[in-house]
Amino acid sequence: MAVLCISSVKLKSSLKMLLVSIVALLFTQRVLAQQITVLNQQGQPAVDLVVYLQPQNEANLVVEFVPVKAEVHQKDKRFSPYITVVQKGQEVAFVNQDDITHHIYSALGPKRFSFKLRNEQEQELILFEKSGHVSMGCNIHDWMSGHLLVVDTPFYAITDSQGQVVFDSLPEDDFTVQVWHPQLKLTDNQQSQTFHLPQEHPLTITLEAEFDSIPKQQSLDEFEFLEGY
Repeated sequence: MAVLCISSVKLKSSLKMLLVSIVALLFTQRVLAQQITVLNQQGQPAVDLVVYLQPQNEANLVVEFVPVKAEVHQKDKRFSPYITVVQKGQEVAFVNQDDITHHIYSALGPKRFSFKLRNEQEQELILFEKSGHVSMGCNIHDWMSGHLLVVDTPFYAITDSQGQVVFDSLPEDDFTVQVWHPQLKLTDNQQSQTFHLPQEHPLTITLEAEFDSIPKQQSLDEFEFLEGY
């Protein structure tokens, strides 16, 4: 009888510890996702801005994830999307969807390139080994402009129509939250703030500066030449 009592106590103790572990695990999973909203100075959603997170502990940079395939399209004689963000060490596919040739080049940045992309080519792959801002243009259609930001972190996203990004899985750490846009009128076109993440509630960041005008990707001429280039 005494043996049964002792076993019953041990069983209850084990069940209690298991329950505590399950609750702790559920709580940890609940706060792993972090929503960040970026607002402009007028309190409106800031759309199509890059948000990337730099953890204080560099060990948190090593995470297992499948990067989203990055593609920069040339369609209707413009870059689409206008802004692309990738992690350092990732390839970017340049895809010509027009029925003409484009001559893509990097105007500045850590990766210099220049290549013709004819309409019959499927794509051109470029590997970006260093982080930084790459500004792009087309030698044939000089109004075309696009931007590529290469970051040294797996935690990056672009704000949606509500000015929001969501990081589904974050290790607990102090993060420098970088908000970047090529037309943001701040040093290096970015705003930096440090937060302990993930937080239980959504985080809101208000920009400290306005934007320069985004160049229109369209020709000002009545006709275009070099279409047979």
